[in-house]
Amino acid sequence: MRSYLCLPVLPVNIALVLVALIDLITTVVWLKTGRAIEINPIMASVLRLGIDVFIGVKVGTLAAYILVLEWYRRSRSAALAALIGRITLASYISIYTVSFLLVNGSLIFC
Repeated sequence: MRSYLCLPVLPVNIALVLVALIDLITTVVWLKTGRAIEINPIMASVLRLGIDVFIGVKVGTLAAYILVLEWYRRSRSAALAALIGRITLASYISIYTVSFLLVNGSLIFC
């Protein structure tokens, strides 16, 4: 079994930050150019407050998630934290892909 306690950060959290950064950049670019819409109703409401608030909330919620998962890894179960991280990453990518294609697929495949 792999020891995750000796690592400074779970590798899955690094991957999650990269995916979230790609999501954030593409979302902001596509929103600003009118090529996409925000379908998450909570984030759509946040977006109405301004793009800076939208970015802050996206970054803040990701940071909070990673801090909690890293705390859990160090204080409870490193293996379970890694598993939760992998499930989160797979879910994030799946939900992003499916929702984007359902709402904005015609922009790509036309």
